[in-house]
Formats: sequence, C-alpha cells, structure tokens
Amino acid sequence: MASDLSVIGAGDDFIAAFRELGRKHFEDEPRERAVLCLEIWAEATRNREVAATAQEFERDLIARLTDLIAAAQANGSVSPLSEARDIAVLIATLADGLFVRRALLPDFDADREVRHVLTILGALLKGHICLSQGGCGAEASS
Repeated sequence: MASDLSVIGAGDDFIAAFRELGRKHFEDEPRERAVLCLEIWAEATRNREVAATAQEFERDLIARLTDLIAAAQANGSVSPLSEARDIAVLIATLADGLFVRRALLPDFDADREVRHVLTILGALLKGHICLSQGGCGAEASS
C-alpha cells in the first residue's frame, strides 16, 4: 500500500489515482486477498501481536494519506475546508468497507461500487462536502 501511495503526487488528479488503486485492489487482485484482509482483522481482535501490526499499518496509511492531502491542500488542488487527517480517515474507512464487501459478496460489482466511492471522494476533495465538526459555512454548499 505504501508503494501505491508513493506514486501519487500532491498535484496529481487524486480521483484518477484512486480510480487506478480501486481497479488494482478491487478488480485485478484476486478476491482471496480481500478475504485474507478480513482474516487478519479478525485475528487482530484476538492476538495482540497481530493487533499491533494492524494498528501500525493503519497509522502509517493514515499518516501517508494525511501528508499527501495536506500537500495538495497547500498547493490548491484539494479544498482546505476539511482537515487533511479527517479526509484520510474517511478514505481508509471507505476502502475498508470495499474490502469487506469484496470478500463477502461473490457478485461484488467493483466498477460500480468504486465509482460511487470516488464520487463521494471527489465531492469532498472539491469542498462540496465538509467534515469539520463546527461546520464549514457557506463555502461548503457552493
């Protein structure tokens, strides 16, 4: 995952980059890989060592995404209305959900589901959706 994120630059089209990641992880990779993720997550609820590894992976993923989004916000290619870390956590949450659905549903429609997630992310990155607790004011609705 780290190598996947390392090729995305702060000025890149995030939606195109995430579309490619979605294709790779939810269409090209075998379904068994998503099943393995579920097995690891389940084991992390019982095994401290696996939990520590899973938590470190999550921290690293969120940190990398946060840095990438913050840099894109600084150069103006991503809206600053939401905190970079909040966006990163939402991306991870949505991706986790896609992994679960991919693992559990034999008729998982990766093209459709990834497209829907990207529509939401696109609106967020453009500032049409705001994640701030205090609200984003009139800018978020424009």
